[in-house]
Amino acid sequence: MKRGSKADEIITLIFMVLAIATVVCYVMTFSSPDKMSFWIAGGAAVFVRLIQYVLRFFN
Repeated sequence: MKRGSKADEIITLIFMVLAIATVVCYVMTFSSPDKMSFWIAGGAAVFVRLIQYVLRFFN
């Protein structure tokens, strides 16, 4: 996958949505002690970004 390709832009968009969801979940932890949604959203965002870097490296 080349930088700037359509697939790269879609994966970047998915990452950004997950990053925003992580911030929202973090803010919600102030009212609730359960942080599981924060860890899941953050972990998914990091995973998507790592997959993007791996795809860029091997192409």
